[in-house]
Order: sequence, then C-alpha cells, then structure tokens
Amino acid sequence: MRHTSDASEWASDASRAVGHRTAGDIEGVGDIEGVDAGTGLRLLAGLVDEVVWLDHCPAVSASFQPAPTWLRHEPVSAWQPLPNPPPGRRPCPPPDPRRVCVSFAPEHGDNARTWARTHGYRLLAPDADVTAWAADKISATRLFTEAGVPVPPFVVIPATGREPAEAYWNGRWPLAVAQRAENNLLGRGTVLVDGPSALRARLEAWPDEPVKLSRFSPGISLTVTACAGPDRTVVSAVSHQLVGLPELAASWGAHCGNQLVGPDDLPEGLYGQARAAAYHVGEVLRGRGFRGVFGLDLVEDGGRLRAVEVNPRFQTVVSLVQAAEGATGLLPSLGLHVLSFLLPALPPPAAGRLPAGLRHSQLVVHARTAAVVRRPPPTGRYRRVGGTMTGPLDGPPVVSRLADDEALWWAVARSGPVTAGQELALVQFPGPVAELLPRPPLRPGASAWIAALAPDTEEEDGHAEKNARNTELEGRRARQDGGRRTGDGLDDLPPLRLDERRMREAGRHTIDLVIGRMTTPGSRPPCHAPSPGALRAALDEPLPEHGTRDLPGLLDHVTERALAEATRLDHPRCFAFVPSTGNFPAVLADALASAYLSVPGAWLVGAGPTRIELTTLRWLKTFLGLPDGHGGLFVSGGSAANLTCLAVARDHRLGGRPQPHARLYCSSQAHPSVAQAAHLLGLTREQLTVLPPDDDLRLDADALAERVGRDRRAGLRPFAVVATLGTTGTGTVDPLDRVADVCREEGLWLHVDGAHGAAVAGTPRGHHLRNALGRADSLTVDPHKWLFQPYEIGCVLLRRPELLPETFGVARHALDQGYLRPAHPAAPAGEEVNLSDYGPQQSRGLRALKLWLSLKTFGAGAFRRAIEQGAELAEYAAGLVEAHPELELVTPPSLAILTFRYRPRNAPATWDADATQAHISRRVCADGGAVLLTTTVRGATVLRMCTVNPTSTRADAAYVLDLVTRYGREARQDA
Repeated sequence: MRHTSDASEWASDASRAVGHRTAGDIEGVGDIEGVDAGTGLRLLAGLVDEVVWLDHCPAVSASFQPAPTWLRHEPVSAWQPLPNPPPGRRPCPPPDPRRVCVSFAPEHGDNARTWARTHGYRLLAPDADVTAWAADKISATRLFTEAGVPVPPFVVIPATGREPAEAYWNGRWPLAVAQRAENNLLGRGTVLVDGPSALRARLEAWPDEPVKLSRFSPGISLTVTACAGPDRTVVSAVSHQLVGLPELAASWGAHCGNQLVGPDDLPEGLYGQARAAAYHVGEVLRGRGFRGVFGLDLVEDGGRLRAVEVNPRFQTVVSLVQAAEGATGLLPSLGLHVLSFLLPALPPPAAGRLPAGLRHSQLVVHARTAAVVRRPPPTGRYRRVGGTMTGPLDGPPVVSRLADDEALWWAVARSGPVTAGQELALVQFPGPVAELLPRPPLRPGASAWIAALAPDTEEEDGHAEKNARNTELEGRRARQDGGRRTGDGLDDLPPLRLDERRMREAGRHTIDLVIGRMTTPGSRPPCHAPSPGALRAALDEPLPEHGTRDLPGLLDHVTERALAEATRLDHPRCFAFVPSTGNFPAVLADALASAYLSVPGAWLVGAGPTRIELTTLRWLKTFLGLPDGHGGLFVSGGSAANLTCLAVARDHRLGGRPQPHARLYCSSQAHPSVAQAAHLLGLTREQLTVLPPDDDLRLDADALAERVGRDRRAGLRPFAVVATLGTTGTGTVDPLDRVADVCREEGLWLHVDGAHGAAVAGTPRGHHLRNALGRADSLTVDPHKWLFQPYEIGCVLLRRPELLPETFGVARHALDQGYLRPAHPAAPAGEEVNLSDYGPQQSRGLRALKLWLSLKTFGAGAFRRAIEQGAELAEYAAGLVEAHPELELVTPPSLAILTFRYRPRNAPATWDADATQAHISRRVCADGGAVLLTTTVRGATVLRMCTVNPTSTRADAAYVLDLVTRYGREARQDA
C-alpha cells in the first residue's frame, strides 16, 4: 500500500498556532531566544562540577564563551577508538550526578555511553526511542503532521511487494528526491532522481527497505537550531544550510556547511516561518519525552518553507549559533542542553537581536574520492594575506574572535586512507562564504582558503611524485638484477606480496563487495542452485602458472561466478535449515584474524588471540547463564562440538579404552552428527541406542530410564546420553531436567546438543532452561545459527573443562612433540593456556574474534532482541496457519521453528498429502521468491519454516504462506 502526501493534505501554513504560541509571537521576541547568560551560568555553577563535551572535534566546546572552568573536551565519537582511561582512574566508578557529559551524536554508537560509564559521568542524551523516531526520514513525516508543518509532496515506496518504478513516479515532478529512512551524515541516504529509470536503479540499490520519494524543492535550504526543555521549546538561530556543493562534496545530498542569517537576509516572512516551524516541531518532540538540542532542516518552496528532516542531536552549526548567543547575552546552546536535563523547568525566556555584522559561516570539507591523506594541517587559527598563509597562530580557536583575514581550521581526518565522502575538516570564517541561493558557488576567497588549507591527498592512481618514485625504484631493482623481469605480470616484489597501492585498491573493492552483499539481502532470488555443468564451464580451468595485476577483477569474477551462485541463507524469505545471517563486524573480524595469522593454540604463538577466545567464552557463559566454572573452546560447528564432547565422555566414563559393551543413548530426533560422532569414536551401530520419541517428539525420560536399567541387567555398560535443545526438524526441546535426573541416578554423562536452541537461554523466554544447562556435563552451542555469526563457529562448553586436556593434551601421547614445548615458557607456570590441548586441532583459526567484535559492536541486548524477534515471528506465522482454512499446524512454534501442511477441506480420498507438500516446496523454491523445504514428522511429509533471520518480517512470512496456498491449490487441480 502506498502512502502519499501533497500540500493540501497538510496544514496550510507553518505558522498555524500550536498551543499558546504563534509565528507572530515568536517573531516578536527578537531574532533568537534562550536563557540570560548570567542566570544560566549561575545555575550551572550550582548544578555541575564538570561538563565534558564528547566529539572528535572540539569546535562546540571551544565556542562556549566566555569559557567556563567546568567545561572541557574529550575526543570521543563513533568514528574513532576510545581513548585510554587516565592513569589512576578506577574503572567503572559509580555515576557522579555533578559530573555530566554531552555527546555530539550518541545514537551513532556506544562510545559515548561506554566512556561515561567507564569514568563515572552521567551522559545527557535524548531518549533513544524518540531520537530514532525523529531521525527516521519516513516516520518524521508523522512528526511534521503533528506539528502542523508542511512537507514537500511525497510517496512512501514499501519495502516489499513493490510495483514497478513507473507506478510511483509523478510525471508532474521535474525532479524528485529518494531517501532511505536511515539518517546518514554523509548524505548517501539522499539521492536526486530525474525519472523512472533513475528511480528504478535506486530501488534496486535499496531493496527490502522503504523509500520516501519527494518532489524536489529547488529553493534555499535553512537550518533552525532549537532546544526542547522540560517545560518549553527555545528557538535559537537560523542559518543558511549549504548542501552538496560540488567544490566540497562527493555526493549531492552531503552537508557542506552553514552561515548565520538574520530576518533581513531572507525573503519576507521566511525567518518567522522557520522559527515557528522549529517551535512547533520542538513541542511535539518535547511531548514525546525528547530533551536537548535539535536541528530542523527546511527548504523554501514558492515562498513557503517545507520541512525536510529533523536532526535530534547537536549539529556542527551549533558552534556558530553559540557565537551568536554569546553576542546577544544568552547562554550558549550547550549550556541550555545541560539545563534541560537537570532542571524541572527552564528559567524565564530571554531574547536578543543579532548584531548586523554577525554572519559567521563554516564549511565541511569532504574527500572527493577515496584517497590517502598526507600531513593534514593542525587545528588552529590561520591568517591569509594574498597568497601567503601563516599559522597556526597563538590564541584560542574561537570563531567570534577572528579577524577578516583569518579562519579557523578544525582537523578531523588523520594521516592515512579515507573513503569518498569522509569528513576531512571543518573551516570557520568571520563572514559569509556564499550568496543566499540554493546550492550557491563558493566565493573566491572561501575557495582560496580551502585550496590553501586542504591536506595533501593521494588518490587511488597516485600522484606524479609517487609514480616517479616508483619508476625510480623499479629501475634501480632492474639494474640490480641485470634487467631481469619475473615475466609473471606482477611487481618485482618478494614472492606472494603486493605493493601498498594495489593492496589498498583491492581492499576497498572487497569492502564494497561485502557491503553491497550485506545491504541488498533481497537483490537475488533466495533459492539458487545452478547446474553442475554451468559451474564447470565458468570455474574449471587449468592451474594458473602466471598471475595478474587485476585483483579487483578477480574478486568480481569469483563473487559473481561462484560465491553468488548459491542459495542466499540470509535472505529474509529463506525459511529453510537454520538460516545463518552473519553480520558486518564479524566479516571484518574474520579478515583481521586471517591477516594477523591468529592461532589461539599455543600461548607462545597466540597469546592475544587466546585471551580473546577465553574472554568470549566467558561472555557466552554469562549470556547463557552458566556457572563460572564452565569452560571450553570454539570449534568449527555443532558436529565437531558433539564429537569433541562425546570423546571426553568416552574417555572419562570408559577410561579411553574400547568397550564393546558400552552404550550411548539418544532420541531418533537427535542430529545425525551424533551417529557420526559415535562412529568416529569407535562405537558400532549397535552401541548407539536410538529411542523412539514421546508423543511430543521429545526424548522419553521414562523410556530412557527403563532401557538403561534393562541394559545394565544384561551386562552392558551405559555411559552417556545425548539430549537435544532444539531438534532440527521441529525445534523440540527434550525434558532436560528429567533427563538430568536419570543421568545423575544412573551415573551417566549428560551431553546437551544445543547447537540451535541453547542461545534462547540468553533471553527472558528461555531463562527457565538455565538450571538444566548448568547440570549438563557438556553442551554444544553454534553461534553461526541463532547468534547470527557467519560460518564457521561452534562451541564446546564443559562443566569440568579440565577434562578436555585429559583427552586431547599432546603430552599424553608417546610421540615426538618436543618442538611444541619450547625451552622457555611464554608466561609464568600455570598461567598460560594452550587451547591446542583442549581439542583435536593443533592449528586453530581465531573463530572467537567474530563473536567478540559482534558483541562489542551491538551489545548482548541486541542479540537478545533478535532472538526474541525470531521466536515471535514463528508464533505470528503459526497464528496465520491456524486461521487459514486450507492450512494445518502440525507442530507448534518452538525455538522459531514450526511445521504445517497444506490440507484443503473436503479433500478426495485419493488425494496424496505427502506428494502435495513436496510439490509446494518445489514450486515455492522455483518461484524464486522464497525458500521453504519439507521434513518428516511422525511419518508424514510436512512443510517446515524457521524464522531466525532478524531481517525477516511478518510480511515475508505471510507472503510465503500465500505461495503455499497458491501452489497447494495448483497441485489439487492437477490431481
């Protein structure tokens, strides 16, 4: 369904009264309003001992003038690593209510919250939910509706079930703006489109997410800075927003700077409209619980202002706004932001008129292309006289103190590689840098400043200086080896090495491929299994004796011809198997682990990687609620984990010797890897006792106890039981506590195969499982299933982890292993951990890093929510099945898995239900829109749906069930 809007559907005027304020009221109180500076500073001195501004750039804290003693800056932002704690600071002290911190954009990452928690500060940040609601470019339209502020006409293109692009294009619009919901600081979520073909390309680039398509308004852009306090909204300065200037930006929608404006600078009425609109929006935000500074972006359209978006956070223009507030005797915005959190009501409002000459401006300099920054100028005040540049000069970097021939340079980028669009610096000027026009060209003076101060950069193809240096180096090498060339088309470097430029080029290309894959989960059909012949033709070739210079081309080739030629397990409509979704930090982790040749085996070789694995194991235990004494290691997956655990059970219970009378027990619903493990451990088929399940498809604890007793009486030796937490077919959970009772009574090893389902113990709905998991002797967990990691990563956890080296330690074997035991220890005796003694692998990759980096990036709470979301989606799908007259629920949803059948009413006696389910599965997969496979439950063929993918939606589940019904009816008609 499309949601459209035109001016007629909105309030007719931005100045319509909201509450007790009107545009006229706001215009009448002066150019800007706020709190009297003396009053505000006295209040702050009584409320705080310290205020810390957290951002990569200190421009906002520096512009707070006169500088209070309690204000300082820390370089903390989402774009750079956290600084080390100061010496002597006790970690994670209790928060001190008189020590507060303020972040530029706390919603862009956890660094600000982590820093505040680590150092004992209270972070004064708006509510995360209302911030996300306001920042979302689509939900913000509802905000503007409530505020009575008009917007450009728009249509929302849905994430799924889209019509062709032509259906959404309005032929009366010469141009349109396509926007993603996500707020993007670099402008990459906002694209100008000129027709259906451009829109089609944009929709293909942004699949599976809603897109707002708005009529392009070519007028001047404005930003209004305001603050939502506990009892009222305070509207401060208005600025001309410079967007997408070709001289500064790599993309059309990127923010390029602002310059302050007054009422007389704009066409009549626009200044008052801008301030009124900001007030109305602020009142809606305030009513929803938002506190603190925000910015409203507006665009002029036929003499009226229309709202474009809200930035519910600080903006870079606040440093200019604070200079204006200081000049009019008002408390700077940063101080007002603090008061809005600490006071029940703001002091009486004050107002001031902007001085005529106060028209400070600033520019944001972006990297035009991917490049390498060399020697960026240091932050400071610079003076330019003619073509001569001097600086940085002595004195504080304060924009309000600049002379006409001076500018402030705030360095953001450091030496090293930067991506296209990345911010390099912020430059501030005492006067305007452009005319009051839409996307105006820079004045020559401003362009000269940028040219003089912009850091040296080297683009992908290199500068002439480096090319000459490389040519000289190659010539010198050629002379040294008598002109010999390798003949392989590669640089004359040591074997298996590339030069830095080519590595950077291929690395950037790889990251682009990864991001393209992960941001377009629905761009290809989810079910894809090309013929063997087609793949042989594309990929089979002779051994390459000589290499190539075109590594990016090779990456494209293998991506398109091999990696993409597979079923998309992360597709939101792939409901087969236990889909693995992966995540971006985990991909980066695998690359880093490979680059550093990380081997968490022997401590001497991989001490840091080993510590990462041990820390991640501890986090996983905490997530699952296991006791501290548990331990283990990461392995390739559930099959290797089951084998490892059962090998320990055999050695511990049977003494490690062949026991022809030994018996291992499991249900017929157990994973096939249990039988494989038994075989590899030397157990015959008869020694694995497979018990039929109970009526609920669970391991029958009573039948288990009876069979163990009978086997003992027959002279056999029971030693272990495998219980399953989440069978692969139906998600069934065996009665773990009852089975644990049997194992305790009979002296048996209890292994729980929780490859899929153990993760649910980390959520409120699975909390009841924790006691039973703590009683198990060993546990299998697969993070590449319901913990959303890319393949491969499984985990072994034991109640007595010291049993692992008793089984796998190399010292127990009478073989030459002296080279594995160096003469000098890497750490004091008893402190180092050699994980190669804990499992069958000596050479072990650092699988733990992907889970470590994912947990650090997103936090455990995000994983809990994602698991809960998958379980809730299965329950929703089950409800649809039960409500449908032609569908039958076979097993209820358990651990995000449900099974069902197409079963029409009044089916003829000759109707083959099993064949119909198989037909439906084939047709759904062949349709290309989804993957849905069958399984067998109590001898009957059923359809199985697993909904663990956090990107899957209710619409995706309903879509697949509609396909099931369609193809079920098709099969019935053909019967």
